[in-house]
Amino acid sequence: MLLDNTPAYTEIWDRVYKILKFYPNCSRTHSMLFPPFCINGNYRVYGFENTTDEQIDLIQSDMPRIFSEITPHGKRIYALDLHHSAFLYDPLNGDEQTDVKVYGDQYQNGFYTAYFPSFYPDGDYHFFIEEDFLFGWLGHPWRNEIWVFGDTLIEKTEKLYEKFGFIKIL
Repeated sequence: MLLDNTPAYTEIWDRVYKILKFYPNCSRTHSMLFPPFCINGNYRVYGFENTTDEQIDLIQSDMPRIFSEITPHGKRIYALDLHHSAFLYDPLNGDEQTDVKVYGDQYQNGFYTAYFPSFYPDGDYHFFIEEDFLFGWLGHPWRNEIWVFGDTLIEKTEKLYEKFGFIKIL
């Protein structure tokens, strides 16, 4: 887990803003007019506004398996929830893909729970990005979209997007 206001936390978000040209915006109108990312290379965009609870469960069960299959040996993935939790985890280690209690005197009751982001953005931006930015799964909550980049992840997603209840936008 990467704690807020630490150099590692700041560094990964700086990379997201720089490499992906990430532009978060809470205005639905603005976010629909201007793309939130500028991705060099191949990418796909899928809409998820009609995804059912059962399909969300499929996403939650299939994506960890997919990431474990395509992540190069020894590499890790960032799991990011904008302004909240940030994890750097091994996709082969399920124990690292869980919520974590963070202890400290500065927190009410002496701790808070850092929630591991879901693969379905439930009201905030949720990103899963290979540590060298070779591939990524970028969830945009207001546009109801998943942006996928990296040829191998695109190939895997293309086989499953209809099963997930996604609509191909781009």
